[in-house]
Amino acid sequence: MSEGNVIRLWKKKGHIYVLESNNCDCIKIGGTNYPPAKRLQEINNTEPYKSLGPWHIFDFREVFDWRKIEHNLHYQFRYFQNNEIKNQKELFHISKFQAKEALNAIDPEEILYHPKIDRLFQDERFLNYISELFINTGLICCADIQGVWTLSLFTQTNNGRYFTINIDSHEVAFSTLNKNNFPQINYIVVDKMILDSEYSEIRNWILSHNGEVGKASYSTAAERAMYVAFESDFKTAIKLLSMKGFRRAVVAYWYDVLISKRNEKKLSTYEHFHNYNAVSRILEFIESRNEN
Repeated sequence: MSEGNVIRLWKKKGHIYVLESNNCDCIKIGGTNYPPAKRLQEINNTEPYKSLGPWHIFDFREVFDWRKIEHNLHYQFRYFQNNEIKNQKELFHISKFQAKEALNAIDPEEILYHPKIDRLFQDERFLNYISELFINTGLICCADIQGVWTLSLFTQTNNGRYFTINIDSHEVAFSTLNKNNFPQINYIVVDKMILDSEYSEIRNWILSHNGEVGKASYSTAAERAMYVAFESDFKTAIKLLSMKGFRRAVVAYWYDVLISKRNEKKLSTYEHFHNYNAVSRILEFIESRNEN
């Protein structure tokens, strides 16, 4: 690919989103080259959408050519476009689930990072672990501030990782690849309450898996940040997430920091590495698992 084509491709990269509001009987389908959380702020402060809000993100995809995909979706639902509300062309009299089906029907070749997402979904233990991590840390309730927190898959950091999750500029969770005779290491930032006596059973479990509990060293981490690191595969790591009290120690740190960053309206320095499509698929997987 020529340099000119690379530049053109990069400029078209962006997001397709579906928004819903309790104060509007339409859904909004739009596209942007902004992070969805930033675009959502603009929509909720701009007429005519402001009066119909607040709007919330229902679903989204990150694509190579957002203008083309947006045009195709608008054309697909053109007969359902809301023509009563002036100064807009993105409100449609369809259900959010119809819009979701349309997002799911986007050509995989148009989706960013789809090989990595396929790899995630081919590894059942990894998929189950990261889904439990989303649930137990509260990320499942923070889809609207993606970009403040970020998820990257199969990065090359330190000889390779399954994933890394950052809040702002510091890592709060990762798991290393189990390869070249090196054991898989799982790392999670928690609140310093993990040092309290009632957590002795959890600390003993971590130590029994060749692990440790220590002070998180990131300069941007909150004062109460501690980390737990231990060796295990994903099936075993899930046992720690389910241990009594561990979720409380995780949420106590992650929720406090996420709320603080939400109020600051500041995106992570790693936002451009964030895999929005993977998050969408993970949330969909969790929802379908709960239904079953």
